[in-house]
Amino acid sequence: MIKTVVYDLYGTLVDIDSVREKCEKLFPGNGDRIAKAWRYKLIEYTHVRQLVDEYKPFSKVIRDSLEYVLSRNDFDYSLKEINECMAAYNQLTPFPEVAHTLKELSEVDQIIFSNGNKGMIDQVLDYSNITSYFKFILSLEEFGVYKPDSNGYALLEENIPYNKDEVLFVSSNKWDIVGAQKFGFQTAWVNRNFSDFEYIEVKPDFELQSLYSIKDLI
Repeated sequence: MIKTVVYDLYGTLVDIDSVREKCEKLFPGNGDRIAKAWRYKLIEYTHVRQLVDEYKPFSKVIRDSLEYVLSRNDFDYSLKEINECMAAYNQLTPFPEVAHTLKELSEVDQIIFSNGNKGMIDQVLDYSNITSYFKFILSLEEFGVYKPDSNGYALLEENIPYNKDEVLFVSSNKWDIVGAQKFGFQTAWVNRNFSDFEYIEVKPDFELQSLYSIKDLI
C-alpha cells in the first residue's frame, strides 16, 4: 500500500522550459536554444561531478552550465544577464495539473526530493503556491550528493518513516527513475513528451502522461 508519494521537483512539478522566456527576452531568437543547452549541460555537469566525487552546490552548477553555454556560443552577456537568468530559475511555472493533483492526494504524505538547495526549492514552491501540500522537503545538498547516485536514494529511505514498498517515486527524468528503480522504490515516470524509455534493463513500474493519473495508483 502506498503511504507516501515522493516527487522530483525540476521538470516533474515545475517546467524547466519556462526559463526559455527569460532567455528569449535577453537573447532574442535564441531563447529555446539556450534553455535546452543549459538544461543538458546542467545534467551533464552534475553527473560528471558525482562520478569523480567533486560535489559543488547545485546553484553553482546551474550558474556554471549557463555561463558555459553563453560563452561557448559567443553570446554577448554580462553579470546582469546571468543574474536575470538565474532569478528565472527560482520562478519556474508549475505544470497545469500540479496543484489539483497535490490537493487530491492530500490523504497521503507528499515529499519533495531534489538536487536543488533548500533555498532554491523554497523559492520555487512559494512562487508556485504549493508549499503547503508537502510534509517535508529533502535537499541532497545537505549531504553533498546528486541523484541518481544510489547514496541519494539511500538518504531518502533513511529520512522517511516508510518501507520501500510504501513509497511511490515520481519523476519525469529517466535517469532519476533508473536510480530510484534500481534502489528498490516503486516508480512512476511522467512522460509528458511521449518519448521512449531507452534503458533496456530498467523500466518504470508505471508510465504516466501527466500527474493526473497518480490518484489511480494510490
